[in-house]
Amino acid sequence: MKMAIDLLIKNGVVITMDPDRRVLENCDVAIHDGKILEIAPHLEMEAEKTLDAGGCVVCPGLINGHSHVYQSMIEGLGYDMHFNPWNWRFLIPVVSKITPDNAQAGASLAALEMIRNGVTTISDHWYLHTDMENIYRVTEIFDQSGMRAQMVFGFLDETFAGVQRDADDMTMIQSQDLLINEARRFHDTWHGKKRTTVALGPGSTEDISESLMLKLVALSKELDINVSTHVAGWIEINSYTIRHFGERDLEHFNSLGLTGPRGVMFHAVWLSDREIEIMAKTGTKVVHCPVANAYLGYGISPISHMLSRGITIGLGTDGAASYTYDMLEVARTAGMLQKASKLDAEAVTAEQLFEMLTIGGAKVLGIDKEVGSLEKGKRADVIVVDFKQPHLLPVGRWLPKLVYSARGSDVIHTIVDGKVLMESRKVISMDEEKVMAQVMESREDLITRAGKETRDLLNMPWPKDGPAWRWLVDR
Repeated sequence: MKMAIDLLIKNGVVITMDPDRRVLENCDVAIHDGKILEIAPHLEMEAEKTLDAGGCVVCPGLINGHSHVYQSMIEGLGYDMHFNPWNWRFLIPVVSKITPDNAQAGASLAALEMIRNGVTTISDHWYLHTDMENIYRVTEIFDQSGMRAQMVFGFLDETFAGVQRDADDMTMIQSQDLLINEARRFHDTWHGKKRTTVALGPGSTEDISESLMLKLVALSKELDINVSTHVAGWIEINSYTIRHFGERDLEHFNSLGLTGPRGVMFHAVWLSDREIEIMAKTGTKVVHCPVANAYLGYGISPISHMLSRGITIGLGTDGAASYTYDMLEVARTAGMLQKASKLDAEAVTAEQLFEMLTIGGAKVLGIDKEVGSLEKGKRADVIVVDFKQPHLLPVGRWLPKLVYSARGSDVIHTIVDGKVLMESRKVISMDEEKVMAQVMESREDLITRAGKETRDLLNMPWPKDGPAWRWLVDR
């Protein structure tokens, strides 16, 4: 008698990302009760649903290791800006006005886009506590969408060491006691619930006092969860930390106890050899955001050096500064930037890039025992990529073609925890039309409340010279 299972994926090229990195052609994947039951050719099983993956790649779901999903609401407003004008002239005046309804709309749009691009796990750094309900609304959206999420509860009790503390736009700055208490409450509510885990996250060394940083580290150790933060993203940050603390950015985080196996560093661009060695020796992990780093003119993270030192790296989109949730684009950009900047085609390989997208990202988030590879007994986070298209043919080796040629729009099925979230390019876990309508209405509300200069960003004339946003400054 044939065994009845929930889902059977037939006839695919299975890139397992298991310890042996097997690539299995004409292979089936059996899924039941949210787990991978079997990976083998010609499985004879009755299934509630069968997906034919002939001519397709079947692989682990992609992991977005760092994002700020509220920023999906503001893509297209400020652009061609370095970090400081982008942050202070564009980002802060808008996001300081965000309400729980805005947060929910932004998260819905981001979740929809990620599912359509084969992203099954998101790590979202939420520091925008203009209302403590915000992070709960966002987490509920990810839960309802079917995605797997690690929510990073952000900590900001000051900005630029207090310089901006009393500014009208600093609505996300909160007291130490409130942040610690709310972080504990959020952890107790969501950590380990369904597909959600919780981490703690300082904004950056410019956004949090040393006293709160130490309390945060103590809380993370008590709860045994990750501490995730932005480190050495822009070149000016090291001058700032040397001036205020007598050491570079990563060195300062290390002095305060944020490095180690539970430490996750976003961006990690402007690092010294000594700082890379600190991360290697402490087991600190990195999330590389190449598209956002390039867009903001941050620079290029030395990931090839980090990889040579055995540092675990995942990939992330960051927020509006990337204009994308296509993680295949992120991986391809990471590879191209390393090769071009090093004048070395071997600086990073397709295999290393795909590891960062999958099992590497899972290790960064501490969930690699559950996801990140297709193995018997692991949770069934799986995507199917359609290779029956001109830009993906002919195939020599499947993996480099996937990394260097495929796009998120080539993903036809997205599965998380054994549940089909998208089938044949149709998202079935969310109402696509409703999400898009709600986000347009919510965005208009947000822009109106943000004020005239934000509205002017939408109405700038075609620039005669230089970036368009300078018209706001020079007029």
